[in-house]
Amino acid sequence: MEFSIVNNNEKAVLLLHGLTGTPLELRWVARDFSKENYDVYFPILPGHCSSLEEIKNIKWQDLYSFTKDYYLSLKAKYKHVFVGGLCVGGMLSLILAMDFPDIDAVASWSPAMGIDGWAIPWYRFLLPFVLHSPLKHLYYWKESDPYGIKNESMRRKIKQMMEREENFGAYDKIPATTILELNRMSKYIKQNINRLTAPFIIIHSKEDDLSSIKGAKFIYEKAPSKIKKFVELTNSYHIITMGNEKDIVSKETISFFNSLLKEKS
Repeated sequence: MEFSIVNNNEKAVLLLHGLTGTPLELRWVARDFSKENYDVYFPILPGHCSSLEEIKNIKWQDLYSFTKDYYLSLKAKYKHVFVGGLCVGGMLSLILAMDFPDIDAVASWSPAMGIDGWAIPWYRFLLPFVLHSPLKHLYYWKESDPYGIKNESMRRKIKQMMEREENFGAYDKIPATTILELNRMSKYIKQNINRLTAPFIIIHSKEDDLSSIKGAKFIYEKAPSKIKKFVELTNSYHIITMGNEKDIVSKETISFFNSLLKEKS
C-alpha cells in the first residue's frame, strides 16, 4: 500500500516515515512538495501498519531493500528523483545515497543514530543487556508523552488516537528486536560514512526526545560530501514533520533540492 500525489511532473520525491510510524507523519511535507511541482510518494515501510509480531521479524536490510527497489522504480520513470525520510526513514535515505552517489539529493530528518534523547528513561543503560539476551524477544519499550511532538494541540490528538486505538496503524510501543535493528543500522552508517558523497541535508532538533542531536552532527561532520547542509531546530521534539516547525522542514528541504536542480539546468 502506498500514499502518493502524482501530477505527472518530471521530478519526484520518495518520502519514508519513521520507526513504528505511518506515512501520515509526512502528509504536510508531502503537500508542500506537491505545491512545488514534485510528484510525491510516501509508502508504508515493511512490517509497519500491521502488527507488532510482524515488525519484530523485520531486519533493517529488509527496510533498505524496499527503499532501494522503490527508488530504482522511480528512477526509471523520472528525470530527477529525491529521497527524504524521518527517523529510520532518514537513515535509509542516507544509506541509499551511499550506494547511489549520483542520486540528486537526500534529506534526513531526525535520524535516530542513538536512543539517547531526553525522554528516554534513566535506566536505558540496561538496554544493551536486554538487546543481547533472550529477553529481546519479550521486551517492548512503551511510548508515552510527549510522543515525539512538542505542539500541545497535535500531541493531544495523537494521545486520543492512541487511547482509542485509532492511530492509523502506528504502534505505541517498540519491540526490543526492532531497537536492536535500529542500532545495527546506526552502526552501519557510522562504519560507511566515508561513502556518503552525494548531496544531503540533515534537519534535527536540539530538543529531540528520542535521539539526541549529536548523532546527526556526527553524520554531517564526518561525511565527505561537498554539498551538504545542517539545520538545527529549537522548538520541536523528534517528529519534526508534525511539530511546531514542520513548515521549516518543508521549506529548507525543498529549497535545498531546488537549488541543486537550478545548478543542473
